[in-house]
Amino acid sequence: MARAASCSATSTTKPGRDRCAGPRLTAPRPACAPAPPQSAGPARRHRGRSRRRLIPITAPPRRGAHTRAATSTAEAAMPAPSRRPCLPSRCRLAVVLALAAGAAHAESGWKASGDLRMGYVASESRARSGAGSDADSLRARLRLRLRGELGGGWHASGRLAARLDSEQDDTQFWMRRYAPGPSGLEDGQGTIDEAYLEYRPADARWRLRLGRFQAAWGLDDVMKKSLDQNDSSNFDITWTDGAWLQWRPGDDWTAHLVLRHNDRRGPTGSLRPPLAFDHGGSRVGVLAVAESTTAIGPLVQRVVTLNWLPSALHPYGVADPRVEDYLAVTTKATAQWPLGAGGTTLRLGGELGYAPRTPRREAVGSGAGSAGSLSWQASLNVIDLVPGHDLALVYGRVADGWLLSGDFRPNDTLAEVRWVWRASEAWQFDARLRRREEIDLPAGVPHARRDDDLYVRATWRF
Repeated sequence: MARAASCSATSTTKPGRDRCAGPRLTAPRPACAPAPPQSAGPARRHRGRSRRRLIPITAPPRRGAHTRAATSTAEAAMPAPSRRPCLPSRCRLAVVLALAAGAAHAESGWKASGDLRMGYVASESRARSGAGSDADSLRARLRLRLRGELGGGWHASGRLAARLDSEQDDTQFWMRRYAPGPSGLEDGQGTIDEAYLEYRPADARWRLRLGRFQAAWGLDDVMKKSLDQNDSSNFDITWTDGAWLQWRPGDDWTAHLVLRHNDRRGPTGSLRPPLAFDHGGSRVGVLAVAESTTAIGPLVQRVVTLNWLPSALHPYGVADPRVEDYLAVTTKATAQWPLGAGGTTLRLGGELGYAPRTPRREAVGSGAGSAGSLSWQASLNVIDLVPGHDLALVYGRVADGWLLSGDFRPNDTLAEVRWVWRASEAWQFDARLRRREEIDLPAGVPHARRDDDLYVRATWRF
């Protein structure tokens, strides 16, 4: 949840808009069309026009930094060949998926769904130098899903997702095997964040998912934050590419094994530097999870996770060739108690994370020596304070050596208060106030970085 409204630790330059139709420009005759004889009169000019209708028509290059203008008066005066309307590749893909969704929705066993999240976000920041800055914008996230049965125990799901902002520079359909930043897509970008096949035999206690999917193990509280895997919280769009095996050996516990592909150019979610995946042995990461939501007394959630990223940690910085395995373990739990007879519930949540091997503080910009290993968060939630309204507080302290979370930045404390109104099954409204501040600083740095932010948002599920 907290990721999207926050500033990412890294940013990327947004590529320009990919348009198929541009201004009508003049262009030289294609090389495949022979020029008419120079001695031809008007009849020959007529034949020349007829011949132009038979040659392949290609869109002229856009005029810009990488194209040249007409080099002569005769060339500039040439009539531009007629052009057929065309769509950018991302538009063609969207049209195909929309038509497929409409056709499949008419068949039994298929279902179309989605959600639209929109809101106002604002922030004030203080840099290490003491300089201040502020920003605000309107933001939205749209997701459209189609899922259904293929028969024989096989199921399929696909989803389009886009993140939009009133301050975005451009738009882009992102179709790569890595994400542009730790928070996933940048403002103005869209992608396919789900595209998987799942084998789920009837009456079996296991299932296998292959492809691109969403995986999240947050605390079962109002905010659902996590120290590790938590795809697409808040306005963020992240995803996992790989394989996911789920096995339920009994009635109480479920085991998960996720094999995650990490591209050499970067991961698809919130794995932060100096984690890098250019080493050949680092491309597959492992996440093992054991969870139970069977109530035992006041306990309503128990989760243990193990993250293993072989040869992915560059302890002296990503420019240094030395690599180590990065290993991290978390435990999560929530418990609840009734408050009175009106349906109000008190829910407490907590998570503890430990990473035995961490980078040097010089590599993460937090000082000297080995980075910290221990991170934690705790939440207090009042559910149905009045019917449909929840109030929650969370505080977290994350070490500079903790590199797995999109909800918590490394080397930060986080304090947050949130109000949620569940107006109906389709509509939910949230408001948040949050402060994040650095913990450890290099020698000579006058101020800790501090960020205060808020948002008010609405979510519509359909």
